[in-house]
Amino acid sequence: MTKKINDTVKTEAADTLKAEEIIKSTSKVADSAREFVKRSAASAKERSDNLYEGSEKLNSGLEKVLTRAVTGYVGFLGNVAQATHSNINHALTTAEKLAAAQSLSEAAQIQADYVRESTSANIDRVREAVNTTREVAMEGVEVVRESASKAWPYGKKAA
Repeated sequence: MTKKINDTVKTEAADTLKAEEIIKSTSKVADSAREFVKRSAASAKERSDNLYEGSEKLNSGLEKVLTRAVTGYVGFLGNVAQATHSNINHALTTAEKLAAAQSLSEAAQIQADYVRESTSANIDRVREAVNTTREVAMEGVEVVRESASKAWPYGKKAA
């Protein structure tokens, strides 16, 4: 029985040593896995922070674009109201001139002058509106392009 106890003790001791070796080797793997997870988490946090900063820059740029667009739109509406007012006043003035005309040829000349002046003024207003719209659009595109390049700089070198 003593031999049986000695064999059991030896077997148990050998199993314990094997278990310790397994724990040590597993611990080494676990340490390297922990380091990998820590590095990955730090890298992900850095990328998340960069993305947040980029989105803040983009939002700021979009705010500028939208503010400019609204300002341009309000200006456009003001110009439309002004053009309408000018056209109405011009038409009413022409109506007064027509009422004061002494002959058919004078009335025809007043009408021809009205059409020429009105057309010229409206063409100038349309040109101005198109130029303003183009400027606002180009400014908006430029700001969005700059904001996007600042927000997500794909050319950035890896650390």
